[in-house]
Amino acid sequence: MAVTKLASSSHKTVKGMGFIILVNLLVILFFLALLEGAARIYIAWTRNSHSAGLAERTMYLSYKPFVMYGPNFDEEFVTFERLKDSNACHVLLVGGSTAQNFPVALLEEELNTTGKKFQVFNVGVGGYEARQEVIVTSLWGPKINPHVIISLDGANDLTHRLRVLKPGAFYLNDAYELFLTQPFLAPLYYVLAQSQLYNGLVRFWQKRTVHDAELYEDAIPPYIEAQRSLNALAKGIGAKRLMVLQPFSGFKTPLSETEAAFDLYKYRENQVKHLYKVTDERLRELTAKDKTEYLDGRYIYDGMTATIFTDDVHLTNQGYRVLAKHMADRLQNDTLRSSLTCKTAD
Repeated sequence: MAVTKLASSSHKTVKGMGFIILVNLLVILFFLALLEGAARIYIAWTRNSHSAGLAERTMYLSYKPFVMYGPNFDEEFVTFERLKDSNACHVLLVGGSTAQNFPVALLEEELNTTGKKFQVFNVGVGGYEARQEVIVTSLWGPKINPHVIISLDGANDLTHRLRVLKPGAFYLNDAYELFLTQPFLAPLYYVLAQSQLYNGLVRFWQKRTVHDAELYEDAIPPYIEAQRSLNALAKGIGAKRLMVLQPFSGFKTPLSETEAAFDLYKYRENQVKHLYKVTDERLRELTAKDKTEYLDGRYIYDGMTATIFTDDVHLTNQGYRVLAKHMADRLQNDTLRSSLTCKTAD
């Protein structure tokens, strides 16, 4: 009888502890849900969307061979080949999201003022770094017989360096490495990547661990090497080259009220401006060596009071129009204009 009572008491104790643990877990989950909700409300208030930044952190879910992620370039270039105008100069535009969002019609309109007809094929992809641009250009670019290859980039290669442990590493490198080497943690990583609370903590940590700008200069050689590769590819297929160091809001004066209010990345602005400065110097050296065209986009909006930037690197339509005008001006360089022939191969 005593043994039976003891067993019954022990069973009730275990059951009671289990109930307490369950209640505690539910309370924890409830508070985490509240914190996540608060984080999303804050993000929606400051960035106009509760899901801002999440797509960038989950790009690995759209894996593509050779380029890690992005669209189906095989299909895209089949479409490009079908739409090719045999009477136009074909322009291949590569880069990250700033290039991706470039209004093609606007760029063609400005380029056409050079006295030739241009057709732009935009293969910019959000988050892409210059090395990915090299892969796209080398594997698919020749399909459209480009007469000009324009790269509009720089920001991703430089700012991503502040988020990775070593130069030349893809900004989602840690995610891919974890999925391949510790797949059992993949579900947890996926859940965390969808959380604005977790991403907010990551951003907070990144702000606290930003070092002196000079420590990130090792991001520049891989970027310059990629530009050199693009130059070599252009030369190999007989295309002209225009390298564009994309605009960055930190160089614009004066800032509009809207631009000044965007301070999400203010903590790293000095580091990025320093990296831009050194990168510009290296690109000028490369321009002289490879005999290409180069546009420094840092100061093209100086003196403009209008809102040009929607964040630190993305542009309004007016910003794109001014940029397109400067790009067209570079393509009106006498040497380039006289040597640019646009007879397409069959």
